[in-house]
Amino acid sequence: MSLLIEPVIQYLHALAVAILLGKVVLLSFVVAPILAKNLEREPFGKVVRKLFPAYYGLGMATAAAGLLCITALAIVHKIGPALLVAAAIWLGILAAESYCRSPLTPQSNAMRDRLKEQEQRGTVDPELQAAWGRLHQRSIYLNSIVLFGGLCLLGVARQF
Repeated sequence: MSLLIEPVIQYLHALAVAILLGKVVLLSFVVAPILAKNLEREPFGKVVRKLFPAYYGLGMATAAAGLLCITALAIVHKIGPALLVAAAIWLGILAAESYCRSPLTPQSNAMRDRLKEQEQRGTVDPELQAAWGRLHQRSIYLNSIVLFGGLCLLGVARQF
């Protein structure tokens, strides 16, 4: 029975990795640059606010599916170092995606709204602008970590 189940679980794990990598690459290197070049600031912001919760939600669901696959493989096999490394990577990805979805995105949106109000009044608090910049950089950094984690999962998956 496990001979039939194992390839299915490995396929589902590979699919989870592919979806994770695909979503990061598509948004980071295709969708965001095209939107930034073709939309004015206001419509761009509206699209991004709708896009990011779903983007991070997909990452969370993918990480949960990846962890489920690793757990199933651990049941079918004995737990080995490759499965432990993969589980740790998936947990890290789940933590990053969850943090980005909430609280980082709502905090970033609230700061951006305050900055927009200040811009309309003609005075912008440089500390608020710097704080928003740090949140934005953090989201980029975490997105890069998720991409790197997905690439690592490609290599680790060959070991189980």
